[in-house]
Amino acid sequence: MRFEFQHLGTTTPFELSEGHHQLGGGPEDHVRLEALPPGLLSLRIEADRLMVEATRTFMVDGVLVPQGVARLVLPGEVLGLPDEMYLRVLGEATEERTQGTVAILKGLLTGTEPPAPSRAATLTCLTGLDVGRVHALADSRTLLGRGSEATLRLRDRAVSRSHACIAHDENGFLLEDLGSPNGVFLNGQRVGERTPLSEGDIIELGRTLLRFQAALEEPPPPPPPETEGGALPPPAGEAGASEPAAPSEGAPSPTEPRADAVPAPGEAPRARLEWWLLGVGVAAALVGLLVTYALATG
Repeated sequence: MRFEFQHLGTTTPFELSEGHHQLGGGPEDHVRLEALPPGLLSLRIEADRLMVEATRTFMVDGVLVPQGVARLVLPGEVLGLPDEMYLRVLGEATEERTQGTVAILKGLLTGTEPPAPSRAATLTCLTGLDVGRVHALADSRTLLGRGSEATLRLRDRAVSRSHACIAHDENGFLLEDLGSPNGVFLNGQRVGERTPLSEGDIIELGRTLLRFQAALEEPPPPPPPETEGGALPPPAGEAGASEPAAPSEGAPSPTEPRADAVPAPGEAPRARLEWWLLGVGVAAALVGLLVTYALATG
């Protein structure tokens, strides 16, 4: 995992592997930065997850974290340290691509598809017993609390049974305190009334910190293809499409001959011969009747 340490306008990049690391300015610190107090930060890296704990209070993106509290820190967040020093956690684009490839290969081998990322807004738990838990805000109203009726149930004794709620409407997401004794804080400021949420906001309930991530926007649909001359191709099933249209009521079936249909070559002489033979037969029958009548009367 990659980091940047900033102090007095100087940026010092460094990288840490998976495991536990002590960061400070003392001789026994694994990562020694002279400007820091000895043993200030304890960093625990497990895969792509970073837990940070400090011997003093520090800040993450402007939100206070008490000393001795382990806090999940996400890529892109900045740790505010004493004497205007900062530690930035950098994203791991290469690692994300590798994990995506592994997931695809695993899906091919097991015959299952990798789960698609959720496009809904989410809350990520940063501290406490529920650290690392991600909850999708798919309902119009999400109740936060310790009680069994809570939509997002938190295992924190400092959280009320019905502590707060997040409402979702066409205007976005709104955070509301439900009259909890310990209150609700948004980015370090106590919430007095319904307050809109923005990307990266930190919600504090008791000793629990939750990070709000806005919903991913749906990509716009691709424009319809155009044919020559700028005309759009007819939709399937309409007139002019490759499939034949169903015959309307009263129209002859495609298998029945039409009265005004043009005969195929060779059919006209055959029809005339049949009419001629029919005429000869009728004439012969009339002659036979006349002969029979003459013989009978003679």
